[in-house]
Amino acid sequence: MTSIYTTFKINRRGLLLGMSALATAASFVQSRGAAASAEQAHEPDGVLRFMLVSKLLVPHNLDPFVGHKIYNALSNAEEGFDNTVTALQDFIMKNAVVDVEHLMPALTDVALKNSALKIISAWYSGVVHGKSGDRVVAFEEALMFKVTNDVMTIPSYAKSAPNAWNATAVPLLNMPSF
Repeated sequence: MTSIYTTFKINRRGLLLGMSALATAASFVQSRGAAASAEQAHEPDGVLRFMLVSKLLVPHNLDPFVGHKIYNALSNAEEGFDNTVTALQDFIMKNAVVDVEHLMPALTDVALKNSALKIISAWYSGVVHGKSGDRVVAFEEALMFKVTNDVMTIPSYAKSAPNAWNATAVPLLNMPSF
């Protein structure tokens, strides 16, 4: 009768590789879970409300980091911005608005409509216009560049794209041949 210990052998290299893979996987899972819960726990209610309103106003995959920067810039630029975002959210919930095409004609309050347009403009241009001047909050993540990113590079002094000083230019895709 053969013992299980004699047929199953583990060498030191296999054991170390397995343990390091498990430790890496465990730390990755733990850090992702901790980062997500810490981000949600420390996220102010105003930013969460702003992101919910932004999701309706701008039907794209929005970056939460850029959203936080836009929220801070708009809060500094516009007096009572939190109240405006709350009023927009209440209007959306009260009228069961499902998209921006239905929201904008339904908004009769000029101040709310202007604030909604400022939010949309900030997401697309990456710039918040305020009383003390303009503040750039996003460049590569500005949505106006996302529309054409498969055929055009973002304007920059770099040869191919922002922060890509040594890379070759991205070729145009699906160019017709004549």
